Amino acid sequence: MGEQLHGGGALFGDPRFHDLNEVPEAQRWRYEHRVDGRLVGVLSGVLSDGVLLSGHSAPFGGPDLVRDDPTVDDVVGLVEGVLARARADGVREVRIRCRPLEYSAAEPLLEYALLQAGLVVEHCDLNQVVDLAALGPGGDLLTLLGKKRARDVRADLALPYELTEAGTAEEIAACHAILAANRAAHGRPPGLPAEYLARARAAFPDRVRLWLLRYEGRPVAAAVVYRVLADVDLLVAWGDDAAHGLQRSPMNLLAHTLLERSLRTGARLLDMGPSSEKDGRPNFGLAHFKRSVGARPGTRKVLAVSLT
Repeated sequence: MGEQLHGGGALFGDPRFHDLNEVPEAQRWRYEHRVDGRLVGVLSGVLSDGVLLSGHSAPFGGPDLVRDDPTVDDVVGLVEGVLARARADGVREVRIRCRPLEYSAAEPLLEYALLQAGLVVEHCDLNQVVDLAALGPGGDLLTLLGKKRARDVRADLALPYELTEAGTAEEIAACHAILAANRAAHGRPPGLPAEYLARARAAFPDRVRLWLLRYEGRPVAAAVVYRVLADVDLLVAWGDDAAHGLQRSPMNLLAHTLLERSLRTGARLLDMGPSSEKDGRPNFGLAHFKRSVGARPGTRKVLAVSLT
């Protein structure tokens, strides 16, 4: 294995992601924890005004480990090393946007080590993840659905729908327009700009995908999916066109086709993201819908500690 990070390392720890977000070199912070010369893991972040944030301009950050089943002493040592280095660098506060516990066997151990080191839960979101590995070889995605939803998806699969990747400027604009209108209709602030999505796709052509679900060639729904680890997909944004004029919402089929694509391309998880509001309150409708397409509940936490 050498020094290869588990899952190839998270997308949000890649220096090119900081380039994408125009983070000055002077603010980029990285700690490598080694034991007898052996790399255990790394933590990347952005240091600004004395605050170290792991997960800057990203859904999450957190440590990347070489092993997905590290020993307790390795993980505790990594966390202690991070905090010691942060103090030495004059950091007054450390904040870590943690990835969901389902991402690897190491995540609960990392959370334990961080809490034991004095970090506290600053924020907690309800998060929902579909476990594709649980289907097993040749598994049928429709078994994740209830009877009525499975029946609707089967019916939609016989209709002239097509999931296509948005690559041209016009397609990216169409994808963004659907997502922006959907967010506005639900009273949410604007999402990622079209220009950012285009740059992200150019920077990570194999890891950032923009999708359009078309009906008879007309875009009726859209999604943005990041391959955040080698075998984990993250649904960054999705929504349908309120004026689609179809008998049923295209979101059922969009969820099914995104899961199908993730499974086909080697993902063991599709993280459907938070089903809670900015303050952590649950969004019951969103949580119910994600559950109905096979997602199970979990959490996504922000942990923080003052070093002063």
